Amino acid sequence: MRGTLGRVNVGFFAAFTLIASGCATMRPYDPGPGKRVVLGVVQDTYLSGASVNVTISNLSDVTLFYPDGFCKTELQRKDGTTWKTVQGPARCPIALGFLDPGQTVVHQYRLPTGAAVGMYRLTMPMPVPPEEDAIPQAELQTPAFRVYSRVD
Repeated sequence: MRGTLGRVNVGFFAAFTLIASGCATMRPYDPGPGKRVVLGVVQDTYLSGASVNVTISNLSDVTLFYPDGFCKTELQRKDGTTWKTVQGPARCPIALGFLDPGQTVVHQYRLPTGAAVGMYRLTMPMPVPPEEDAIPQAELQTPAFRVYSRVD
C-alpha cells in the first residue's frame, strides 16, 4: 500500500509539473528589446541606383509598432572604421507600421544613382510593442553590402 501511495504522489507531482510547464509556455515568446527583429538583404553587392530589398522579420510572439513606418531608414557608408550617414530618412506621410508576431516583410530602398563605390548598410529605428515606453534603443542594421558604380 505504501508503494502505491508513493506512486500516486509521484504521479501527482509529475502531472502538476507538466501542467505548470504548459502554463509557462502560454506566455508569448519575447526575447526582449534589441532581439525581437532581424534585418537582412538578399545580395551582398548592388549597383548604384538599384533597389535593395530589406527583409524585416519579427522573431517574437509580440506585435511590434513602427511609429513612422519605415520612413526613418538611413543609408550609411563605411569610412575607415566608422559609419557615416550619406542619405537621411525620406519624407513621407505620417504612417503607422505594425509587424505581427512571426511576420516578415520586405521594405524596398532605392540606392542613390551616384552612390560612390564602397561598403554600405541601412539602419532604421528599433520597433517596440505598442504598450512599451519609448525608451531609446539601438538601431536595427542590415548586414554590410558593397555598392559599385553603374556603367551606362
